[in-house]
Amino acid sequence: MSNDISLGVDIFILTLELICSSINGCILFFFISKQGLRNNKHIKLLIFLSVGDFLLAICEIPYISYMVINWRETIIDYDPLYIMVTAQPLPLQLKISATVTVGIALSRNIALFFPAFYRRMDQELHSNAVIAAALIFAIFDDFLYWYTTTIEHHINCGTIGCFVSDQFRYYWGISNMVLGFIAVFLSITIFWKLNLVSKDRDSIQQASCKYAKANRISTGILVSSLLFLTIPSIGVGIVELSGFSIFKLVGPFYSACLLVSGCCNGIIFITGNWDSIHPKPTTSSILVTRIAPIDSGHS
Repeated sequence: MSNDISLGVDIFILTLELICSSINGCILFFFISKQGLRNNKHIKLLIFLSVGDFLLAICEIPYISYMVINWRETIIDYDPLYIMVTAQPLPLQLKISATVTVGIALSRNIALFFPAFYRRMDQELHSNAVIAAALIFAIFDDFLYWYTTTIEHHINCGTIGCFVSDQFRYYWGISNMVLGFIAVFLSITIFWKLNLVSKDRDSIQQASCKYAKANRISTGILVSSLLFLTIPSIGVGIVELSGFSIFKLVGPFYSACLLVSGCCNGIIFITGNWDSIHPKPTTSSILVTRIAPIDSGHS
């Protein structure tokens, strides 16, 4: 029964990879071709997140395809080295996505609670700092991924969660759970502040002018990340602490969560920036010059 579930999850992930790579590929194309998006410093973290989702969807195809092709109903015995190599993008993007989500939530908190400071804040510096932290955390995870793991076969287990060491799996679950709790706390404060602003009738118009677009996109992506990435990561962390491995039951759990989140984030980004991606055609006004009649009568 568990093998059947893993096969179904693998096929579902392959479908998500095609959708996620297409959506985020379009975002990257729009970013390259549209100057308005390139000049917007406030969306740098969102673009970086989109790049990660696009690369994950492409780079995980060999990993998931191998497991589907070599799936057997009775006994599954995958090559552990191949699984370790091809699944490597997963822990990288998972930590990057969790860290960037916290960075986006932190930026929105500063914008809502300290607007004067936010206006003076260097947005590009903030984005670069978050990206640098995300890359450092991801590289550290990748080091532990290889350092703590012994390459060995694991029968009837169709996910990287079974092939990595127990130490890494516990660290993986707990570290992502901690980032998840931070993201949840920051998101709750954002929603609380937005609720207060919406009740203040005198500041509705001012708030909508200053924050409407940024809040709409960032809040949407935060909700998507909370539902499909943060909360599942917290759940996995708690389950791992109890000694039960969810990976043996449902297969590539993290891959599915990341790809669903990547698809939703991409759709939110495109719809939120539709005016920049597909600007309304400008209507040109034709000036009609009225020619005064020539007086032909001479007296």
